[in-house]
Amino acid sequence: MKRNDLRSRGLISGAILSAVVGLAAFPAAADVSLFDHEGLKIDGAFVGGITGFVSPGAQFKTGTWTNNGQGAIGRRITGHPAWTETFLHPELKASYETEKAGTFYGDVSAELTMTGGDGDASLLSTTYGHPLLIDIENGYGGWKSGKVLEGLGLDENALDLSGGRQSFRVADGFLISNGVFNAGQRGMFWTQSRTAFSQTGLAKVATGPIRGDVFYLQNETAQHKLSPSLDFAKTKVFGGNVEWFETVAAEEGKPAKDGASNFADRKWYAGLTFFHVLDAKASGPFSFASSEVSRGALTNLNITNTLTSNRDGMNVFSAHVGGNFLPFAEDFSLYGNYVYESNGKAGYKVSANAWYLEPGYQLSTVPWTPKLSYRYAHFSGDGNPNDTTKKAYDPYFYNAITRGFGTWFIGEIVGNYVISNSNVNINQLVMSVNPRDDLKLSVLGYIYNYDNKNQFVGVGGAAITSDSLAHEIDFTAEWTITDNVSLSGALGIARSGSGYKQYLNTYGGVAAGTPNSGTWYLGETSVVVKF
Repeated sequence: MKRNDLRSRGLISGAILSAVVGLAAFPAAADVSLFDHEGLKIDGAFVGGITGFVSPGAQFKTGTWTNNGQGAIGRRITGHPAWTETFLHPELKASYETEKAGTFYGDVSAELTMTGGDGDASLLSTTYGHPLLIDIENGYGGWKSGKVLEGLGLDENALDLSGGRQSFRVADGFLISNGVFNAGQRGMFWTQSRTAFSQTGLAKVATGPIRGDVFYLQNETAQHKLSPSLDFAKTKVFGGNVEWFETVAAEEGKPAKDGASNFADRKWYAGLTFFHVLDAKASGPFSFASSEVSRGALTNLNITNTLTSNRDGMNVFSAHVGGNFLPFAEDFSLYGNYVYESNGKAGYKVSANAWYLEPGYQLSTVPWTPKLSYRYAHFSGDGNPNDTTKKAYDPYFYNAITRGFGTWFIGEIVGNYVISNSNVNINQLVMSVNPRDDLKLSVLGYIYNYDNKNQFVGVGGAAITSDSLAHEIDFTAEWTITDNVSLSGALGIARSGSGYKQYLNTYGGVAAGTPNSGTWYLGETSVVVKF
């Protein structure tokens, strides 16, 4: 399985936990006002966090390994990795509000990220070696229309134009959310603290219950010298998104909610998205048209199993819904998304899809307000990796924890360190309770199966005969200590399926002298401070 089929998340030791909880004792307030006079406002903000991890029996006792520079196994690092991820994110925001010309605004921020210990628990770790990076995260400017367009019957600030380095998300991030591959020199594989696209051009229009976006996005490519098959394709896309939504009612004594700008403020939403890939890296393993294929240095199999290959010229269609739609059953929720990817360009052919459906019900009148939800998620695989059409789904710019644990890194162990939302079908059952308003406890269970086990035929001489990938159960806690300090933790336990055992038996000779089955444990605790 290529590194692109591996993702990450994790835990913290008692000593680190004691240290980070000490940070919570310092008072903090969101967005510190530095200057406010005659329409000109300058605010400062800061977010920082530390997470610690320990993972006995990693990769079902096969352990985590270095990359040999060719996208395959190098040397074994450890069978029980322990590591930390730390980030510091200072930010400066400015805006100038005029009476007749709207509001001009800008944002600049930097970020320090570092990963310590053994790196992550992926089969091929990309964060070992204590990576550290200080770099610009945000750097953008924009204009909001203020009252300029009210004469046209539009709401205040109905039009928002911006460009530069910034984050952008559609709905709950199933398709578009993260513009960065958090690995290599950046580290932060689990934390996913860097999300800004390197280049954006955004036009957002919102009035009443309708919101629309026209977007140009270019992702940030990895800052490390991995082999091309372990990188993500540098990609430029242009597209649009339209959504119909309802904003939740304001809480007593608190500001009004803004569903047009904030996903979390929507009671429900439904939308359509389309984008076209204007340009994408198409050398090495990133396209069947590559000269390396014609001269035998690569095979179609290599390209099929490289997650972001064949993007150049692709069209992507998506429909999404989410929230509490039924006024007569407000405890019922439904989330779902369907994505179809098509590319007819010669040498870059793609026909792939993904979808999920997630009903849930919360007993709001019962103590601790328990909620039960079930999700089935499908990400297509490729039954014939040696033809010239890629059918394995490309998940593009998905992110981690939009709606809580298990959102799009589906499972703290398998979802982070084994799969990358391609060639997999997942059954997920979640039970959560709220003993206090500021504390959420959850149990999440997962069954993973390959969508098409034949996608790996030929990897290391493999012939995988079972579609059973793994089973996992996670126990999580999320505690909002104050408005500025949050603490979360998780314990995960996973067992490999017979299909993944067969895969490990053949992948780059890993099975020689190393186990490929057993119980894999993961513990993680994270604290985040913001002001």
